[in-house]
Amino acid sequence: MEPKDIISSGILELYCLGLTQPAENHDVEVWAKEYPEIATEIAAIQAGIEGYAQTHAIEPGKGLKEKLFAQINKSSVTDTRNPLAKEPAPVSEGKLRSISSAWKYAAAASIILLIGSAAFNYTFYTKYKTADSDLAAARIELQQQKEVEDGMHKDMGVMADKNAIPVSLKAMPDAADAAARIYWMKNTGDVYIDPSNLPEAPSGMQYQFWAIVDNKPVSGGMITTLKDGKTVHIQKMKSFGKAEAFAVSLEKAGPESPAPTQVKVMGKI
Repeated sequence: MEPKDIISSGILELYCLGLTQPAENHDVEVWAKEYPEIATEIAAIQAGIEGYAQTHAIEPGKGLKEKLFAQINKSSVTDTRNPLAKEPAPVSEGKLRSISSAWKYAAAASIILLIGSAAFNYTFYTKYKTADSDLAAARIELQQQKEVEDGMHKDMGVMADKNAIPVSLKAMPDAADAAARIYWMKNTGDVYIDPSNLPEAPSGMQYQFWAIVDNKPVSGGMITTLKDGKTVHIQKMKSFGKAEAFAVSLEKAGPESPAPTQVKVMGKI
């Protein structure tokens, strides 16, 4: 968060008036240490509030008490021509003190308006930041959905390609629940595998792809069955030009194995 955003948010005014929560107090104190302009702004706000209060906290001037009593008594003299007029009740000194303190209340009201303005700014700023965060999250989600959609279109393009020759890899006796499918492009020699029907590899193990070329196994690379927590449906492997068959073996995770050890599925073109 930039210092100018913090200063314009209104939280510094609330902090100086003691209206922020403990967590917000901590944030302001951290900002004040990190940004000299924040510390300067806090000092200016505190000085302004104190000066404003002192300036408007007006004490009654000399002779004001007597003048007020004289004016009140003059305006409340009984009209002798009106027989129904009543003698006014004397004005107490407590009421006079209330009148003379009106100036202080006016100053307090001005400070309350200042507080309200700061609170409004801070509330608006908080809502703005929340909306901005929601918008950023929505953009990320939209981008993720677009990537999934693009991946699906790419996978479907491979499977629907007129040059793609599908090859089913069938399970070996010790892997009855395993299966995979190969798409070999007869025009380019590119090879794609759909590993989505392979069981999850045990911990510390990984699947490796093989092509049988001239009766010898040639590594086609390691197979990724999960990416970002999602099942991989189509993965491009190494190209072999011409192959007689394909296989998938279960190997120790790490570098590619020089030869297959535990073949799980196999199929011929």
